[in-house]
Amino acid sequence: MRRKIPILCLLLLILFPVTSFAEDTKESQVITENEQRAGFTVQAVLPENQINDRISYYHLLVAPNHKQTVEVRIMNSSAEKSTYKVEVINAATNRNGLITYDEREKKPDESMQLPITKIAKPKSKEVTVDAFSEGKAEIDISVPSEAFNGIVLGGIRISLKSEDDKDDEKGMSVKNTYGYAIGMILTEKEDTPVYGETELKLTKLQPEIDYGSKVLEASIQNPNPEAMQKLVAEGKIVRKGQEKALAKNKLENVKIAPNSIFPFQIDWGMQEVTAGDYTFIGKVTGKNNKWSFKQDFTITREMARKMNKQTAFRIFVPNWWTTSFYLAGIITAAVTAWLVVRLIKRKKGREMHEE
Repeated sequence: MRRKIPILCLLLLILFPVTSFAEDTKESQVITENEQRAGFTVQAVLPENQINDRISYYHLLVAPNHKQTVEVRIMNSSAEKSTYKVEVINAATNRNGLITYDEREKKPDESMQLPITKIAKPKSKEVTVDAFSEGKAEIDISVPSEAFNGIVLGGIRISLKSEDDKDDEKGMSVKNTYGYAIGMILTEKEDTPVYGETELKLTKLQPEIDYGSKVLEASIQNPNPEAMQKLVAEGKIVRKGQEKALAKNKLENVKIAPNSIFPFQIDWGMQEVTAGDYTFIGKVTGKNNKWSFKQDFTITREMARKMNKQTAFRIFVPNWWTTSFYLAGIITAAVTAWLVVRLIKRKKGREMHEE
């Protein structure tokens, strides 16, 4: 009998092989690259109208019709003459709850009346610096005549120009290059707070594929000219009329840029998305305020089919799985019955022998 137990275990392992799945790890984007690898560093030259001179980014007090030029030092620590791209980019909020200055192609939110790209522009889009030398990038600031409230936030991005950028001009693919971003805050009142907790709105729900994963994206809008920080965002997907969470997500220490959309995502995971009516239930909690959201949405058969087909991570159940399951059950039951019969016979045999 002892010899037959390992054989049974081996049979079950053959019928039910152990399968491992690799998880997709989404790394958050890093704006500032390692100095040694980049071969250069940058430094903001803070002007006289800098509100706080203890910080390393621009926080400028401006006025209607105000004009000025600010400088960014570029220190080339490499042994080669290098050319750097200079850009001004509106602040945005990514799906990880971070304020970024690298989404240059992203259209400003409809609540943003004055993007920083309309106020600040590079004097030259490229700057060349000799090896082991220092150069500068200049940003021209021209404030419109109409006054604005709150803050305008963006970033000055300095990145190393490479051969890939030439390919980009020809319509070819582009690889990431090393770069730095220096934040720029503009305000017309010195006591205007940078951070606040005035209002958040849920403007849209969109089931979609993002980086190969099936997600529900909830567009949470900050419609005011103030940034937000130290927020906790959480949400779940349930069948309409039910409470059990089919998928959920929670992010802590969330920051949201002024007048921007925070694309809060809930990953469906490995499960198949099925057509039907669902409800998104979410909330964002700050230090002083809390916002709750609840909205129904529908996934059509076509949407479900498309999401399940396009996902990078799919579970395929072989056709032989069900047959193997029943076969293993029959074998297990038969072996168990045989063992029981053997034990009963042995017990009766011992009793007769003792008599």
